[in-house]
Amino acid sequence: MRRLRTLAAAFVGAAPLAAQAQDTLPAGIWTNTEDTYFAEEEGRARPEAILVEVGEDGRWRPIDAFGAPKGEWQRGTVPGLAPRAGGAGWQIAGSEIRRAQPFTCWVSVRKFAAKPDGTPDWTFAGGLASFDQGGRVAIPGQGVAPDISIRLRNVTWAKGSRNKPSLVLYVHKDDPERAESYAWASPDARLVGINLRWMQGSCSAADTPPPSGEAAAAGLVDAGARWKALYEAGDWDALRRLYADDAVLMTQGTPKLTGADAIIAHLRRVRDAGGSATIDFAPEEARAEGGHGFVTARYAMAITFPGKPPVSVAGRSMLVYKWKGGQWLLWRDIDNLAPDATAAR
Repeated sequence: MRRLRTLAAAFVGAAPLAAQAQDTLPAGIWTNTEDTYFAEEEGRARPEAILVEVGEDGRWRPIDAFGAPKGEWQRGTVPGLAPRAGGAGWQIAGSEIRRAQPFTCWVSVRKFAAKPDGTPDWTFAGGLASFDQGGRVAIPGQGVAPDISIRLRNVTWAKGSRNKPSLVLYVHKDDPERAESYAWASPDARLVGINLRWMQGSCSAADTPPPSGEAAAAGLVDAGARWKALYEAGDWDALRRLYADDAVLMTQGTPKLTGADAIIAHLRRVRDAGGSATIDFAPEEARAEGGHGFVTARYAMAITFPGKPPVSVAGRSMLVYKWKGGQWLLWRDIDNLAPDATAAR
């Protein structure tokens, strides 16, 4: 029993703040591209495509994959909007939507005719705005080069796939679905590029200023809700994407862990050993200053192994987030056990 209590205490430090009620999406572009892409492979009906742009003032409008509006700005809640089960993000009409990271791209395409000296001649288009949740950009050849388009996805593969999540840049000619070629990068990469000899280009993540005030607090709460749901589900790849690469975990009774991969390996131990864990949080403070967010919370955690009673611990966590790539990433995590800390379920 003492060993189980020690093990429970070693795990509580990485659990962020749970969600508070929200009825509006944070500003940005939201799509269900990843939910639709492998739906049929997973035995689900393919949902209708959803692409929504939300303004800083809370108004929203439908858009297409090229970012062009398909309707007027509207006020009020997006029809069908609801939190995902466990508070891990959002859905519209039951289909998961994800907030896109803006990117800025450039593309150069070899012209049909060479220069007078016989060397290849190229077009160039720069400052092309796109986003990583199915965003597309058309690059017309104007009769002197092939008409092409590019597409960006932050791919999450079908359930059961061994492929790792990836940021993917696709190049299309005549077929908008089947790509001529594509290039992969890490899902948190700030740059992805491709060179096919007849075309070349790259896309860089656009700098998005960190939110402040109530918007920052809401974003920190949402980040914590996603953490809780993904941890309890054992979705380690998705959980890894919520951490900064240089994250540090300092939890009571355990040596300091440095690096997101080391932290995930630590968090897996209960489930890999056949156990399960549930976490509850009671927020005490969530605020941001510049590019960092700060959260304090009371926690309660229960770890259960088959044939044994649950072991519970309670305490407080201090979490520091870093704003990167348009989202709050967990960067520093400290916790302690506290006799006055209990979290209501």
